[in-house]
Amino acid sequence: MSDLHNISTAETTFAAESSGSIGVLTVRGTLDFTTHEPATEFFDKAFAQFGPYLVVNLLELDFLDSRATGLLVNCWKRALDQGGWLGLVAIEQGAARALWITGLASHVPIFPTLADALAAAPSRDAE
Repeated sequence: MSDLHNISTAETTFAAESSGSIGVLTVRGTLDFTTHEPATEFFDKAFAQFGPYLVVNLLELDFLDSRATGLLVNCWKRALDQGGWLGLVAIEQGAARALWITGLASHVPIFPTLADALAAAPSRDAE
């Protein structure tokens, strides 16, 4: 069993599961400087378990700061550098609005639903 299943802080919950050959990571609560260390650990373990094909669900995020935005950018670059793909699930309101304000949404694939992100994910069979 994965040690990724339930990692939590007082205000943040990280969860991971697979959907076919894609790792689906969900972050609920706050993603900021106070959660940077456990978030970094969570993403490192996700890359180790699922490889560079990931979807990060941010729909239940309450707060996202610039340091956390940087962490998401680093994860996206890491996935690309390893020949993979990373998509975010977010909408242009609430906490995730920072993705649009910073311009990140024009570079990283962002989808309104998990189903849309999974449908857009490239097949790993092409590796």
